[in-house]
Amino acid sequence: FSETDKKEVLKQFSEFQKAVKKKDASAISGYISYPLKDGNTKEVIWKNSSEFIKDFKDPENYIFSHADELKVNSGTGQIDNVEERLLRSGDESGDTFLDVIGEFITSSDEESEFYYNSAGASKSDDFFVLKVSVYDDMVDGSSYYMFALKDNKLKLVCFFQLP
Repeated sequence: FSETDKKEVLKQFSEFQKAVKKKDASAISGYISYPLKDGNTKEVIWKNSSEFIKDFKDPENYIFSHADELKVNSGTGQIDNVEERLLRSGDESGDTFLDVIGEFITSSDEESEFYYNSAGASKSDDFFVLKVSVYDDMVDGSSYYMFALKDNKLKLVCFFQLP
C-alpha cells in the first residue's frame, strides 16, 4: 500500500466500523467481496449480500463482535490498538480480556505466510488485517478479517477464526 492507499483504507475502515456499530447489515454488506472466503476451510461463507443479511440478523452468526473498537485516524494514518482490555472480571476461568489489532500486511512481512496461506491469496496482494482476540486463562480465540483495496473500495476478502 502507498501512504495514500493506507489513508484511504483507514478512512473506509472507519465508515465500516460505523456500520458495524449501528449493526447496519446493508451498509456492512457493501464492504464484503462476494463470495467471501472462510480461511478455515477455504470455502465460501457468504455467496451474496442477501445470504449475508439473513445470517447477520441471527445473533448467533454475528461475526463482527468488537470490530468497531479499533481506533483509526485516516488523516494521520495512525492505528491505536486495544491491548489487554478487561471484558469480564472473575468468572470461573478468571478474567476475560480483549485485544483488537489492525495492521497492514504485505508479502515481505514476517508473518505474511500465515495470512496469505489462510486466505489463499496472491503474494502481490496487500491487506489490512483486523485481529480480534478474546481470551482468559483457559481459552484463547481470535477472529481475523482480511481487507483489500479493490478499485479504490475497501472489501473484506477473507474471514477466519482460530481455534
